[in-house]
Amino acid sequence: MHLRIRRQLTGSIDGVRLDRFRAGIVYEVGTQLASVFLAEGWAEPAAEVGAVAAVCPAPSRTAALVLVVDDETRGRRFTTRLLTGKGYETEEAGDGREAIVRLCEHSPDLVLLDLYMPFMDGWQFRAEQQRLPDRRLADIPVLLVTGADVTIDHAATLRAVGLVQKPFYPERLLDAVRKALPS
Repeated sequence: MHLRIRRQLTGSIDGVRLDRFRAGIVYEVGTQLASVFLAEGWAEPAAEVGAVAAVCPAPSRTAALVLVVDDETRGRRFTTRLLTGKGYETEEAGDGREAIVRLCEHSPDLVLLDLYMPFMDGWQFRAEQQRLPDRRLADIPVLLVTGADVTIDHAATLRAVGLVQKPFYPERLLDAVRKALPS
């Protein structure tokens, strides 16, 4: 069944994260999920033939979502490929401002954060994140992944769950990600 989402959703139903559905977008969903969405008033039926909006498959997430925040495109893409190759879902941001937007849009399970970036650095990002009124977003764990000369004490100051120095061995990063993700 094709449904147009009326408003941004939060929470989850049977392991499907509702924040992955975007307001105004038409999704193709199963009858069970459609009945909940319609009963709650979260969505309305969309024309199945000739719908103007593109039909998106219903988002489902079985893997952890990791937001990779780094201004160095090559490093960010390498990290993203490494994580997706191990079954993680990823989102990317090139600076702290973009990361705040992605954080609010996608509610990742973990943020990998570089410290020194243009526009909004990692320190500023962390301060903004912790000021978010939605505690669920404010409390998303952050793992520092940086070439900056920082110590685990700096990570603790930022209330980060860990620190991986660049350049890193892929297995070192993957191990840190596994340890940092909520169980």
